Amino acid sequence: MSVYDRDYMQPSRPSWNLRGVQWNAFRIVFWLNIAVFICQYLFGLGMDSSGGQLMPKGGVSLDLLTDGHVLSLLTYMFVHGDLGHVIVNLVMLWFVGKQVYQIFGGAHFLRIYLFGGLVGAALEIAMRAWFSDAPVYLVGASASIFALFLALAVTIPNEVFTALIYFIIPVRVRMWKLAAVVLGLNVVLGLLGLIWSGMPGSSTAYFAHIGGALTGWYYIRMLGFGDHPLTYRQLWNSTPRSPTSSAPPPHPHLVTPRRRRLGIDLEVDVAAARKRNPSGDPKVDVIREEVDPILDKISAHGLQSLSEEERLTLERASRLVSKNNKKPF
Repeated sequence: MSVYDRDYMQPSRPSWNLRGVQWNAFRIVFWLNIAVFICQYLFGLGMDSSGGQLMPKGGVSLDLLTDGHVLSLLTYMFVHGDLGHVIVNLVMLWFVGKQVYQIFGGAHFLRIYLFGGLVGAALEIAMRAWFSDAPVYLVGASASIFALFLALAVTIPNEVFTALIYFIIPVRVRMWKLAAVVLGLNVVLGLLGLIWSGMPGSSTAYFAHIGGALTGWYYIRMLGFGDHPLTYRQLWNSTPRSPTSSAPPPHPHLVTPRRRRLGIDLEVDVAAARKRNPSGDPKVDVIREEVDPILDKISAHGLQSLSEEERLTLERASRLVSKNNKKPF
């Protein structure tokens, strides 16, 4: 059995069972975006055709805010302009938001989503009002998704995945490098849009993306992440909190990055291990034999019951697994 298949290694999340479906913060936000789009574009609920063009209600603008429609700062995060708009945002929300939810839990996920949307809308409206006379009517979850994207990039900046350029060309890239490129591109296009009103794509809310991204970055930095990069495989190896500490407790499935790395290598009788399993990595086999009893002890007595030697064994196992990753582009 893999370490990550054990019941006590699986993160528990608050959820609500409704008609046999487990609902949590991520699913509520995800399906609320879908439900609003279906109600508006399939059933015509919440649509405005007074200006000669069919527009979804619930967006935010400076005129609406000055008229007292403050709630539009919240509702615009769940309203989209067309089918392509909602599909792109839902795909990004699924791949990015779901990871943030699984790592940080529902409360942090909701705060990042909502605060990112609020700051993104405020920055977009302010920049358009200051540098352009053209009115802006803002809809979409893009600012919130950019907040989640940067939050994930700060947490696991060195995590490697395969990105598809133009949905065709696969490129292995680090999370932080991709975030920096995407954010820089939005800055450049946003500034060009201010001085070139006819620029293709000038209707895109680039500054809302930037505001959301900065919010996600700042929020995760305030949680203490960013100085010591993590990987997905390190997220299960948490450090217990001192009972006398006055700091707020972290999420129970988060890792507090270690301030130092212990330069200890694993001593393995390679010849004997290969006789037992010629096709496998002998170090991995020995690590599995050492780690399984420690994980059983954690399950029975908690992380605080481990000795220093057992903690070092877990750290060596984590380092050994991380060495198998290929060096990315």
